[in-house]
Amino acid sequence: MNRRRGFTLVELLVALTLLAVVGGSLLQLFHSGLRAARLAGAQSHAVLLARSKLNELQAYQALQPGVLSGSFDDDYRWEAVLTASPQPDSAEDRRLQPLDLVLTIGWGDAGDTRSFTLHSLLLSQWSES
Repeated sequence: MNRRRGFTLVELLVALTLLAVVGGSLLQLFHSGLRAARLAGAQSHAVLLARSKLNELQAYQALQPGVLSGSFDDDYRWEAVLTASPQPDSAEDRRLQPLDLVLTIGWGDAGDTRSFTLHSLLLSQWSES
């Protein structure tokens, strides 16, 4: 009996099919991991920008209720909504005005927009309107 050593064509096709399925699954898993890391990086950058903008807004002496907005150098934009609390009754309590701040940092293109929102309370000098 003459037996040749080696693989048959069917065995090779089965092995290649298994390799393609496993390799495709691993590539998809790797791609998902990269996408999650990219989104986490963008979210972290937005948090740092929000903290920076919050520090900038705290430096102003007399903020007024209203909406402020702008953009950063890169693809990120911001919007700050300041809402006044009711004016105190006593004249001596009118030195500082508490303002509710909702600071939103947005980024992304039209098809995939993301945002991070920060809620805080700022104290500003009362202004007589």
